Amino acid sequence: MTPRLSGCSSVTRTRLRRLGVPVVTVRHQAYGDDIGYRIDPSQARLPALDFTPAERAVLSLAADYWHGVTLGEDASHALIKAASGSAHAAAEALPFAALSTRLTDATAQLVEAIQARQEVAFEYASASSGTARRRVQPWRVRLSGGAEYLIGYDVDRDAPRTYRLSRVAGPVKAVGDQGAFDVPESIDASLMPSGTPGTATIAVRPEAAHALRARGRAAGEDGDWDLLDVDYTHLDALRDEVLALGGAARAVAPDALVAAVRSHARAALEVARG
Repeated sequence: MTPRLSGCSSVTRTRLRRLGVPVVTVRHQAYGDDIGYRIDPSQARLPALDFTPAERAVLSLAADYWHGVTLGEDASHALIKAASGSAHAAAEALPFAALSTRLTDATAQLVEAIQARQEVAFEYASASSGTARRRVQPWRVRLSGGAEYLIGYDVDRDAPRTYRLSRVAGPVKAVGDQGAFDVPESIDASLMPSGTPGTATIAVRPEAAHALRARGRAAGEDGDWDLLDVDYTHLDALRDEVLALGGAARAVAPDALVAAVRSHARAALEVARG
């Protein structure tokens, strides 16, 4: 059946045409008057989607990034629909692919607050001042080294600040009016998230840890283990990657990475036992 738009306003028709939708004017055969509008399905039909395995892997990562938050279910359903129409085989599951970069509920709430230009409040754990309540005008959310950061204006401290979202304790709450502030077009480079670069030595099992091998450098062997030198920007991001590989990887150096991996592994074991 041909879709009809008999009550379609001129503004709507203009918008549809700008989007590439072919809106056709239907005229009265005898009098030549416009009697309605319709969409020609032969011109509006999109070609079938056919993603390569690599393209579906990227889509899987994107859907996994939204896992567990507001758009998580929609992202998952969209991926299933897109993959079901592809002639290629289903993409392999990526159980640990984006564990360090999954979107959190705090991130989703902050994105909404940025769009609404609305102040937010949350509990934040700082290494220097402990846990305290922060009131912030959110400007940007940035992903760096596998971690999300909020850049915004701290109302109580009367200065721009950068916050690591993994240190946000509890929910992020909108507390101000919408449209209460303007987001600057450019952000001072000093506010951009940055880590402490370094090089770590990771021992991996043969035929494992392909992502680490791709960006690392061979550094010899240790019995049945292959040694890799891996450059990093954020130590905890590399820690998460080593932990995600389970028994297929272990940290050798630096000592801070070794201690962090052991500490988190012990904590996970205690939780499992409890």
